Amino acid sequence: MIVVITFTSIELALYFLILSTLLSPELTFGGASAQEVAAGMSSTTESRGITLRLDDIMLTLISFTWLVRMAVRNELGFLRRTPINQAAFLYWVACAFSTMIAFFSGKVGLYGIFFVIKYLEYFILFYIVVNHVHDEAIIKRFLMVMIFTCLVASLIGIAQIPSGLRVSAPFEGAEGEPNTFGGYLMFMFSIMLGILLHTTNKKQRFLLFIAMGIILIPFAFTESRSSYLSFIVAIICFLFYSQKKKLLFFMCLTGLALAPFVLPQNVINRVMFTFNQAEQSGQLQVGNIKVDTSTTERLRAWEDVITNDFPKNPVFGVGVTGGKFLDAQYPRVLLETGIVGLVLFIWFLRRVWVLLKKSSRKLQDPVMRGVALGALCGFAGLLVHGIGANTFIIVRIMEPFMIILGLVLAMQILEKEKKQREEDTTSEKNNEPIKASVRF
Repeated sequence: MIVVITFTSIELALYFLILSTLLSPELTFGGASAQEVAAGMSSTTESRGITLRLDDIMLTLISFTWLVRMAVRNELGFLRRTPINQAAFLYWVACAFSTMIAFFSGKVGLYGIFFVIKYLEYFILFYIVVNHVHDEAIIKRFLMVMIFTCLVASLIGIAQIPSGLRVSAPFEGAEGEPNTFGGYLMFMFSIMLGILLHTTNKKQRFLLFIAMGIILIPFAFTESRSSYLSFIVAIICFLFYSQKKKLLFFMCLTGLALAPFVLPQNVINRVMFTFNQAEQSGQLQVGNIKVDTSTTERLRAWEDVITNDFPKNPVFGVGVTGGKFLDAQYPRVLLETGIVGLVLFIWFLRRVWVLLKKSSRKLQDPVMRGVALGALCGFAGLLVHGIGANTFIIVRIMEPFMIILGLVLAMQILEKEKKQREEDTTSEKNNEPIKASVRF
Protein backbone atom coordinates (compact mmCIF):
# COMPACT_ATOMS: atom_id res chain seq x y z
CA MET A 1 0.00 0.00 0.00
CA ILE A 2 2.80 2.40 0.93
CA VAL A 3 4.65 1.68 -2.34
CA VAL A 4 1.51 2.28 -4.40
CA ILE A 5 0.72 5.52 -2.53
CA THR A 6 4.28 6.78 -2.98
CA PHE A 7 4.19 6.09 -6.72
CA THR A 8 0.81 7.82 -6.93
CA SER A 9 1.30 10.77 -4.57
CA ILE A 10 4.45 11.74 -2.68
CA GLU A 11 2.41 14.25 -0.71
CA LEU A 12 0.00 11.63 0.63
CA ALA A 13 2.87 9.29 1.53
CA LEU A 14 4.55 12.07 3.52
CA TYR A 15 1.31 12.74 5.42
CA PHE A 16 1.29 9.11 6.56
CA LEU A 17 4.98 9.33 7.48
CA ILE A 18 4.47 12.46 9.58
CA LEU A 19 1.58 10.84 11.46
CA SER A 20 3.55 7.65 12.06
CA THR A 21 6.63 9.49 13.37
CA LEU A 22 5.14 9.88 16.86
CA LEU A 23 2.06 7.70 16.62
CA SER A 24 3.52 4.33 15.64
CA PRO A 25 4.20 1.32 17.89
CA GLU A 26 7.65 -0.20 18.29
CA LEU A 27 9.08 -3.68 18.66
CA THR A 28 12.53 -4.55 20.03
CA PHE A 29 14.42 -7.60 18.77
CA GLY A 30 17.50 -9.15 20.30
CA GLY A 31 19.83 -7.18 22.49
CA ALA A 32 21.71 -8.18 25.60
CA SER A 33 20.07 -8.86 28.92
CA ALA A 34 20.56 -6.55 31.86
CA GLN A 35 22.87 -9.15 33.47
CA GLU A 36 25.06 -9.31 30.34
CA VAL A 37 25.38 -5.55 30.16
CA ALA A 38 26.19 -5.33 33.86
CA ALA A 39 28.80 -8.04 33.46
CA GLY A 40 30.40 -6.21 30.56
CA MET A 41 29.61 -9.00 28.09
CA SER A 42 27.97 -6.53 25.68
CA SER A 43 29.36 -3.03 25.55
CA THR A 44 28.26 -1.84 22.11
CA THR A 45 25.11 -0.18 20.94
CA GLU A 46 23.86 -3.63 19.96
CA SER A 47 23.24 -4.33 23.66
CA ARG A 48 19.98 -2.41 23.27
CA GLY A 49 18.82 -4.63 20.42
CA ILE A 50 17.07 -3.56 17.23
CA THR A 51 14.08 -1.29 17.70
CA LEU A 52 11.66 -1.40 14.77
CA ARG A 53 8.80 1.07 14.32
CA LEU A 54 6.17 1.56 11.66
CA ASP A 55 7.78 4.86 10.67
CA ASP A 56 11.11 3.04 10.16
CA ILE A 57 9.42 0.73 7.66
CA MET A 58 7.55 3.60 6.00
CA LEU A 59 10.68 5.74 5.72
CA THR A 60 12.57 2.86 4.11
CA LEU A 61 9.79 2.06 1.64
CA ILE A 62 9.12 5.71 0.77
CA SER A 63 12.83 6.39 0.20
CA PHE A 64 13.29 3.29 -1.97
CA THR A 65 10.10 3.88 -3.94
CA TRP A 66 11.01 7.53 -4.51
CA LEU A 67 14.39 6.54 -5.94
CA VAL A 68 12.74 3.94 -8.21
CA ARG A 69 10.12 6.47 -9.30
CA MET A 70 12.84 9.02 -10.13
CA ALA A 71 14.74 6.38 -12.13
CA VAL A 72 11.64 5.25 -14.05
CA ARG A 73 10.82 8.85 -14.96
CA ASN A 74 14.45 9.69 -15.80
CA GLU A 75 14.48 12.43 -13.16
CA LEU A 76 17.51 11.36 -11.12
CA GLY A 77 19.56 14.18 -12.64
CA PHE A 78 17.02 16.85 -11.72
CA LEU A 79 17.62 17.02 -7.98
CA ARG A 80 17.59 20.58 -6.72
CA ARG A 81 20.89 21.90 -5.50
CA THR A 82 20.79 22.94 -1.85
CA PRO A 83 23.35 24.53 0.50
CA ILE A 84 23.66 21.32 2.53
CA ASN A 85 24.07 18.79 -0.32
CA GLN A 86 27.84 18.58 -0.23
CA ALA A 87 28.19 18.57 3.56
CA ALA A 88 25.43 15.98 4.04
CA PHE A 89 26.86 13.69 1.34
CA LEU A 90 30.43 13.82 2.61
CA TYR A 91 29.39 13.23 6.22
CA TRP A 92 27.35 10.20 5.17
CA VAL A 93 30.28 8.89 3.10
CA ALA A 94 32.50 9.20 6.18
CA CYS A 95 29.99 7.18 8.24
CA ALA A 96 29.67 4.54 5.51
CA PHE A 97 33.43 4.31 4.95
CA SER A 98 34.35 3.89 8.62
CA THR A 99 31.55 1.36 9.12
CA MET A 100 32.54 -0.71 6.09
CA ILE A 101 36.13 -0.87 7.32
CA ALA A 102 34.90 -2.06 10.71
CA PHE A 103 32.45 -4.48 9.08
CA PHE A 104 35.08 -6.25 6.99
CA SER A 105 37.42 -6.39 9.98
CA GLY A 106 34.68 -8.09 12.01
CA LYS A 107 34.18 -5.26 14.52
CA VAL A 108 30.71 -4.23 13.31
CA GLY A 109 27.80 -6.42 12.23
CA LEU A 110 24.82 -5.79 9.97
CA TYR A 111 23.36 -3.70 12.78
CA GLY A 112 25.84 -0.95 11.94
CA ILE A 113 24.99 -1.13 8.23
CA PHE A 114 21.30 -0.62 9.10
CA PHE A 115 22.22 2.51 11.05
CA VAL A 116 24.18 3.93 8.11
CA ILE A 117 21.23 3.26 5.80
CA LYS A 118 18.96 5.06 8.26
CA TYR A 119 21.23 8.13 8.17
CA LEU A 120 20.94 8.12 4.38
CA GLU A 121 17.16 7.92 4.62
CA TYR A 122 17.07 11.13 6.68
CA PHE A 123 18.82 13.00 3.86
CA ILE A 124 16.62 11.35 1.23
CA LEU A 125 13.56 12.52 3.17
CA PHE A 126 14.90 16.07 2.98
CA TYR A 127 15.41 15.78 -0.79
CA ILE A 128 11.93 14.32 -1.27
CA VAL A 129 10.39 17.36 0.41
CA VAL A 130 12.57 19.87 -1.43
CA ASN A 131 12.05 18.30 -4.87
CA HIS A 132 8.33 17.58 -4.68
CA VAL A 133 6.88 20.60 -2.90
CA HIS A 134 5.98 23.14 -5.58
CA ASP A 135 3.05 24.91 -3.94
CA GLU A 136 2.75 27.15 -0.88
CA ALA A 137 -0.58 25.55 0.01
CA ILE A 138 1.09 22.12 0.25
CA ILE A 139 3.72 23.55 2.60
CA LYS A 140 1.01 24.92 4.88
CA ARG A 141 -0.81 21.56 4.85
CA PHE A 142 2.37 19.78 5.90
CA LEU A 143 2.74 22.22 8.80
CA MET A 144 -0.85 21.61 9.90
CA VAL A 145 -0.34 17.83 9.89
CA MET A 146 2.90 18.17 11.89
CA ILE A 147 1.23 20.39 14.50
CA PHE A 148 -1.77 18.03 14.67
CA THR A 149 0.56 15.04 15.21
CA CYS A 150 2.40 16.92 17.96
CA LEU A 151 -0.85 17.80 19.73
CA VAL A 152 -2.13 14.20 19.62
CA ALA A 153 1.21 12.95 20.99
CA SER A 154 1.06 15.63 23.71
CA LEU A 155 -2.46 14.64 24.76
CA ILE A 156 -1.38 11.00 24.98
CA GLY A 157 1.59 12.18 27.06
CA ILE A 158 -0.75 14.08 29.40
CA ALA A 159 -2.73 10.87 29.85
CA GLN A 160 0.47 9.20 31.14
CA ILE A 161 0.96 11.71 33.96
CA PRO A 162 -1.30 9.98 36.54
CA SER A 163 0.89 6.86 36.30
CA GLY A 164 3.64 8.73 38.15
CA LEU A 165 6.25 7.71 35.57
CA ARG A 166 8.21 10.05 33.35
CA VAL A 167 6.23 10.97 30.24
CA SER A 168 7.56 9.60 26.95
CA ALA A 169 6.39 9.41 23.35
CA PRO A 170 3.32 7.24 22.63
CA PHE A 171 3.68 3.50 22.06
CA GLU A 172 7.29 3.22 23.20
CA GLY A 173 6.80 0.09 25.24
CA ALA A 174 7.82 -0.55 28.83
CA GLU A 175 11.06 1.46 28.61
CA GLY A 176 10.24 4.80 27.05
CA GLU A 177 12.63 7.57 26.04
CA PRO A 178 11.52 10.78 27.83
CA ASN A 179 14.69 12.54 26.70
CA THR A 180 13.78 11.95 23.04
CA PHE A 181 10.19 13.10 23.56
CA GLY A 182 11.41 16.22 25.37
CA GLY A 183 13.70 17.16 22.48
CA TYR A 184 10.89 16.68 19.98
CA LEU A 185 8.45 18.79 22.00
CA MET A 186 11.03 21.54 22.43
CA PHE A 187 11.59 21.69 18.68
CA MET A 188 7.88 21.73 17.80
CA PHE A 189 7.22 24.35 20.50
CA SER A 190 9.89 26.53 18.85
CA ILE A 191 8.21 26.14 15.45
CA MET A 192 4.84 27.20 16.88
CA LEU A 193 6.37 30.13 18.78
CA GLY A 194 8.06 31.33 15.61
CA ILE A 195 4.75 31.25 13.71
CA LEU A 196 2.99 32.98 16.61
CA LEU A 197 5.48 35.86 16.50
CA HIS A 198 5.05 36.44 12.75
CA THR A 199 1.48 35.60 11.81
CA THR A 200 -1.00 38.47 11.61
CA ASN A 201 -4.03 36.19 11.88
CA LYS A 202 -5.52 36.59 15.36
CA LYS A 203 -7.30 33.23 15.20
CA GLN A 204 -4.04 31.49 14.33
CA ARG A 205 -2.30 33.23 17.24
CA PHE A 206 -4.98 32.13 19.68
CA LEU A 207 -4.91 28.51 18.49
CA LEU A 208 -1.11 28.42 18.55
CA PHE A 209 -1.08 29.85 22.07
CA ILE A 210 -3.43 27.08 23.24
CA ALA A 211 -1.37 24.43 21.44
CA MET A 212 1.86 25.68 23.01
CA GLY A 213 0.25 25.52 26.45
CA ILE A 214 -0.78 21.90 25.83
CA ILE A 215 2.74 20.98 24.69
CA LEU A 216 4.36 22.43 27.81
CA ILE A 217 2.45 20.06 30.12
CA PRO A 218 3.92 16.75 28.89
CA PHE A 219 7.24 18.52 28.24
CA ALA A 220 7.52 19.38 31.93
CA PHE A 221 6.69 15.82 32.97
CA THR A 222 9.35 14.25 30.75
CA GLU A 223 11.71 15.33 33.56
CA SER A 224 14.47 15.51 30.95
CA ARG A 225 17.16 17.90 32.10
CA SER A 226 18.77 17.95 28.64
CA SER A 227 15.41 19.03 27.22
CA TYR A 228 14.96 21.71 29.88
CA LEU A 229 18.40 23.12 29.08
CA SER A 230 17.72 23.00 25.33
CA PHE A 231 14.42 24.84 25.90
CA ILE A 232 16.22 27.65 27.75
CA VAL A 233 18.78 27.95 24.94
CA ALA A 234 16.00 28.06 22.32
CA ILE A 235 14.23 30.90 24.17
CA ILE A 236 17.50 32.84 24.49
CA CYS A 237 17.98 32.49 20.73
CA PHE A 238 14.46 33.82 20.17
CA LEU A 239 15.32 36.85 22.28
CA PHE A 240 18.47 37.37 20.25
CA TYR A 241 17.19 36.77 16.69
CA SER A 242 13.51 37.71 16.80
CA GLN A 243 12.29 41.17 15.80
CA LYS A 244 9.42 40.93 18.29
CA LYS A 245 11.63 41.29 21.35
CA LYS A 246 9.12 43.29 23.42
CA LEU A 247 6.47 40.59 23.08
CA LEU A 248 9.00 37.90 23.88
CA PHE A 249 10.29 39.71 26.96
CA PHE A 250 6.71 40.11 28.15
CA MET A 251 6.02 36.39 27.62
CA CYS A 252 9.25 35.41 29.36
CA LEU A 253 8.62 37.67 32.36
CA THR A 254 5.07 36.35 32.64
CA GLY A 255 6.37 32.78 32.50
CA LEU A 256 8.99 33.44 35.16
CA ALA A 257 6.41 35.07 37.41
CA LEU A 258 4.02 32.13 37.08
CA ALA A 259 6.69 29.41 37.25
CA PRO A 260 6.78 29.06 41.08
CA PHE A 261 3.01 28.52 41.10
CA VAL A 262 2.53 26.28 38.06
CA LEU A 263 5.71 24.18 37.90
CA PRO A 264 5.07 20.65 39.22
CA GLN A 265 7.09 19.74 42.28
CA ASN A 266 8.60 16.73 40.53
CA VAL A 267 10.12 19.04 37.90
CA ILE A 268 11.77 21.15 40.59
CA ASN A 269 12.95 18.01 42.37
CA ARG A 270 14.36 16.60 39.13
CA VAL A 271 16.42 19.72 38.47
CA MET A 272 17.62 20.02 42.06
CA PHE A 273 18.46 16.29 42.13
CA THR A 274 21.42 17.12 39.88
CA PHE A 275 23.15 18.73 42.87
CA ASN A 276 21.20 17.36 45.87
CA GLN A 277 21.49 13.61 45.34
CA ALA A 278 22.49 11.72 48.46
CA GLU A 279 26.18 10.95 48.50
CA GLN A 280 27.03 7.99 46.28
CA SER A 281 30.33 6.38 45.41
CA GLY A 282 31.81 7.64 42.18
CA GLN A 283 30.05 11.00 42.10
CA LEU A 284 31.92 13.73 40.24
CA GLN A 285 32.82 16.69 42.42
CA VAL A 286 33.79 20.18 41.23
CA GLY A 287 34.89 22.27 44.20
CA ASN A 288 32.19 21.87 46.84
CA ILE A 289 29.52 20.84 44.31
CA LYS A 290 28.70 17.21 43.59
CA VAL A 291 26.59 16.16 40.59
CA ASP A 292 24.33 13.13 40.54
CA THR A 293 25.47 9.75 39.28
CA SER A 294 23.59 10.03 35.97
CA THR A 295 25.30 13.30 35.06
CA THR A 296 28.60 11.89 36.33
CA GLU A 297 28.25 8.89 34.04
CA ARG A 298 27.68 11.10 30.99
CA LEU A 299 30.60 13.40 31.80
CA ARG A 300 32.94 10.47 32.39
CA ALA A 301 31.80 8.87 29.14
CA TRP A 302 33.01 12.02 27.35
CA GLU A 303 36.32 11.82 29.19
CA ASP A 304 36.71 8.10 28.51
CA VAL A 305 36.13 8.53 24.76
CA ILE A 306 38.55 11.45 24.43
CA THR A 307 41.35 9.96 26.55
CA ASN A 308 41.04 6.20 25.92
CA ASP A 309 38.89 5.17 22.93
CA PHE A 310 39.49 7.98 20.42
CA PRO A 311 43.32 7.74 20.39
CA LYS A 312 43.07 4.07 19.31
CA ASN A 313 41.22 4.96 16.08
CA PRO A 314 41.68 8.72 15.66
CA VAL A 315 41.20 9.18 11.90
CA PHE A 316 38.15 7.13 10.84
CA GLY A 317 36.90 5.79 14.18
CA VAL A 318 35.49 2.36 14.99
CA GLY A 319 32.47 2.48 12.68
CA VAL A 320 28.84 3.20 13.46
CA THR A 321 27.78 1.04 16.47
CA GLY A 322 31.38 -0.23 16.71
CA GLY A 323 31.97 1.33 20.12
CA LYS A 324 30.24 1.24 23.46
CA PHE A 325 26.84 2.86 23.83
CA LEU A 326 27.03 6.62 24.47
CA ASP A 327 24.01 8.75 25.27
CA ALA A 328 25.70 11.85 23.85
CA GLN A 329 25.89 12.87 20.20
CA TYR A 330 29.30 14.49 19.87
CA PRO A 331 31.58 11.94 21.59
CA ARG A 332 29.65 9.23 19.74
CA VAL A 333 30.41 10.84 16.36
CA LEU A 334 34.06 11.21 17.38
CA LEU A 335 34.29 7.59 18.53
CA GLU A 336 32.48 6.07 15.53
CA THR A 337 33.82 8.19 12.64
CA GLY A 338 36.98 9.71 14.04
CA ILE A 339 38.23 13.24 13.54
CA VAL A 340 37.27 13.11 9.84
CA GLY A 341 33.64 12.33 10.64
CA LEU A 342 33.46 14.89 13.44
CA VAL A 343 34.80 17.70 11.22
CA LEU A 344 32.32 16.82 8.46
CA PHE A 345 29.49 16.56 10.99
CA ILE A 346 30.26 20.03 12.37
CA TRP A 347 30.45 21.33 8.79
CA PHE A 348 27.00 19.87 8.10
CA LEU A 349 25.58 21.48 11.25
CA ARG A 350 27.09 24.83 10.30
CA ARG A 351 25.54 24.64 6.82
CA VAL A 352 22.14 23.95 8.37
CA TRP A 353 22.58 26.89 10.76
CA VAL A 354 23.48 29.30 7.95
CA LEU A 355 20.55 28.08 5.83
CA LEU A 356 18.02 28.61 8.63
CA LYS A 357 19.50 31.95 9.65
CA LYS A 358 19.30 33.34 6.10
CA SER A 359 15.80 31.97 5.61
CA SER A 360 14.56 33.59 8.83
CA ARG A 361 15.60 36.96 7.39
CA LYS A 362 14.80 36.61 3.68
CA LEU A 363 11.51 34.72 3.48
CA GLN A 364 8.58 37.00 2.65
CA ASP A 365 5.73 34.74 3.72
CA PRO A 366 5.09 35.60 7.41
CA VAL A 367 4.17 32.05 8.47
CA MET A 368 7.21 30.45 6.82
CA ARG A 369 9.46 33.20 8.11
CA GLY A 370 8.23 32.28 11.57
CA VAL A 371 8.85 28.60 10.84
CA ALA A 372 12.41 29.41 9.77
CA LEU A 373 13.01 31.44 12.95
CA GLY A 374 11.50 28.67 15.08
CA ALA A 375 13.60 26.05 13.30
CA LEU A 376 16.73 28.15 13.87
CA CYS A 377 16.09 28.54 17.60
CA GLY A 378 14.89 24.96 17.93
CA PHE A 379 18.04 23.81 16.13
CA ALA A 380 20.13 25.73 18.67
CA GLY A 381 18.24 23.86 21.37
CA LEU A 382 18.89 20.53 19.66
CA LEU A 383 22.61 21.31 19.52
CA VAL A 384 22.57 21.60 23.32
CA HIS A 385 20.23 18.60 23.62
CA GLY A 386 22.90 16.55 21.83
CA ILE A 387 25.23 16.97 24.80
CA GLY A 388 23.19 14.40 26.72
CA ALA A 389 21.39 12.48 23.96
CA ASN A 390 21.93 11.01 20.49
CA THR A 391 19.77 13.79 19.11
CA PHE A 392 20.78 13.74 15.45
CA ILE A 393 20.29 10.02 14.87
CA ILE A 394 16.92 9.58 16.63
CA VAL A 395 14.05 8.99 14.19
CA ARG A 396 11.46 10.86 16.25
CA ILE A 397 13.55 14.01 16.22
CA MET A 398 15.34 13.81 12.87
CA GLU A 399 12.28 13.07 10.72
CA PRO A 400 10.37 16.21 11.84
CA PHE A 401 13.59 18.23 11.70
CA MET A 402 14.48 17.19 8.14
CA ILE A 403 10.90 17.75 6.97
CA ILE A 404 10.86 21.27 8.45
CA LEU A 405 14.28 21.98 6.93
CA GLY A 406 13.00 20.79 3.55
CA LEU A 407 9.85 22.93 3.81
CA VAL A 408 11.86 26.05 4.67
CA LEU A 409 14.19 25.55 1.72
CA ALA A 410 11.29 24.68 -0.61
CA MET A 411 9.58 27.93 0.34
CA GLN A 412 12.79 29.85 -0.27
CA ILE A 413 13.07 28.30 -3.75
CA LEU A 414 9.40 29.02 -4.53
CA GLU A 415 9.80 32.69 -3.59
CA LYS A 416 12.92 33.01 -5.73
CA GLU A 417 11.11 31.44 -8.70
CA LYS A 418 8.11 33.71 -8.15
CA LYS A 419 10.35 36.79 -8.00
CA GLN A 420 12.14 35.70 -11.16
CA ARG A 421 8.83 35.27 -13.00
CA GLU A 422 7.72 38.72 -11.90
CA GLU A 423 10.99 40.25 -13.10
CA ASP A 424 10.68 38.46 -16.44
CA THR A 425 7.10 39.64 -16.82
CA THR A 426 8.09 43.22 -15.99
CA SER A 427 10.96 43.20 -18.46
CA GLU A 428 8.69 41.80 -21.18
CA LYS A 429 6.15 44.57 -20.57
CA ASN A 430 8.86 47.20 -20.68
CA ASN A 431 10.14 45.86 -23.98
CA GLU A 432 6.72 45.78 -25.68
CA PRO A 433 6.61 49.49 -26.69
CA ILE A 434 10.13 49.25 -28.07
CA LYS A 435 9.25 46.25 -30.18
CA ALA A 436 6.10 48.03 -31.46
CA SER A 437 8.05 51.10 -32.51
CA VAL A 438 10.62 48.95 -34.30
CA ARG A 439 7.91 47.12 -36.21
CA PHE A 440 6.21 50.40 -37.07
